Amino acid sequence: MLSKYLVRDIMKRGVVEVSLDDKVSDVVKKMAENDISSVVVSDNQVFWGIITDTNILKHYHENLDALKAEDIMNSKIITISPEAPLEKAVEVMEENNIHHLYVHSECDDKIVGVISSKDIIKLMAKLMK
Repeated sequence: MLSKYLVRDIMKRGVVEVSLDDKVSDVVKKMAENDISSVVVSDNQVFWGIITDTNILKHYHENLDALKAEDIMNSKIITISPEAPLEKAVEVMEENNIHHLYVHSECDDKIVGVISSKDIIKLMAKLMK
């Protein structure tokens, strides 16, 4: 079903970034404003980590104004090539128990997009019609 698709076919181009020292409350607002479930933590040169909705929910009972992005981020960003088969993206997500894969362009040496399990589910539903 997914074998004829590449990551680039369904990835969302571009990423939303936050700074290491951004308040988590501001991260929450940015995610809501952009209707997204993850952001990249960077310092405008280096990508340091990722914050997902799950990271935020783990800290819902804390003062989100007192927490910084770097306090709750996952420092391991798992990436995939835009040229990778979509089936490979599913395997990587399953193996790492994650729902977001950032798309890394080797020729530009930067993150160019993101693909989520939600994107893959939407494609699967569309193909079942």
